[in-house]
Amino acid sequence: MNDTRKQQVIEMYRQIDELDLLFTKYFTELNEFELSYQQEQMLLLFKRQDTWTTTEIATKMNISKSAVSQVLKVLEQREFVQKEKNPDNLRESFIRLGPIGMAYSKQIDAIEERLAEEMFSVLEDDEMTMINRSLALMIKKFK
Repeated sequence: MNDTRKQQVIEMYRQIDELDLLFTKYFTELNEFELSYQQEQMLLLFKRQDTWTTTEIATKMNISKSAVSQVLKVLEQREFVQKEKNPDNLRESFIRLGPIGMAYSKQIDAIEERLAEEMFSVLEDDEMTMINRSLALMIKKFK
């Protein structure tokens, strides 16, 4: 990789980091839920699919099943998630959002809606398409 290309990648990373910091102000209302970073990341998985197993979460987050179980225990006590036994494998549980988790998810939806409206006023359709395509390629590379 030549130096110019390397500098472009570094600058892109810094801009993504800056954007992430700027987005933080939109999400401050979520502070009322008093979640750790790991708890937040786990709950965000439920934006991708409704039901998870401990093994799936561990794989997706690249952490141990034991660590997942510890986080889930707290989230379950606080009604962010609920577990139900898999009828086909009683040693496995399906994990879904609980009532507080649903409220948390709805609040994220509202924040994302506000962000989308703000982005709509700044970016043209072709720019948004290019950004989404670029981000998808980067995500694919790092998976």
